[in-house]
Amino acid sequence: MKPSTTVPLRLRGIMPSHVVMSLVAAVPIARIAWATVVEHIPYPAHRPGMTAICAALALLPWLWRAYARATYVAKCDDIAIHVRGEALPYKTIKEIRVERGRRRTTLHLVRSEDIQLALVLWDAYAGRLEPLHILRERLATHGLTWE
Repeated sequence: MKPSTTVPLRLRGIMPSHVVMSLVAAVPIARIAWATVVEHIPYPAHRPGMTAICAALALLPWLWRAYARATYVAKCDDIAIHVRGEALPYKTIKEIRVERGRRRTTLHLVRSEDIQLALVLWDAYAGRLEPLHILRERLATHGLTWE
């Protein structure tokens, strides 16, 4: 008997909507930098609190992205899919349903009406689930596929 191989599933990639949101959040600190460097206005010295708030605002989208990626723990092995401390064996999965929204695409693994797992495949800000091909292969070996 071979040992079980567990593959961590992580949200990866830089999404265009996240880049746009980050650029919008960086506008105030960019304006302060422009005023300080080009116009020679000592804004950070006169208003250090406002400068700190603008710098924190520019970092906020990146901090939320890092938080979303760090807290989303999913993995699959030869026996089951594990999401947030819960496991669902492949043999017990009755239905796979993909739910697409504007912000997120979710794969619902249904065992019964009461027991199901939701696996985020794509998030507009946090990224894509990778390596997805391994998850597809392991589900396909049990007759479960999705498009």
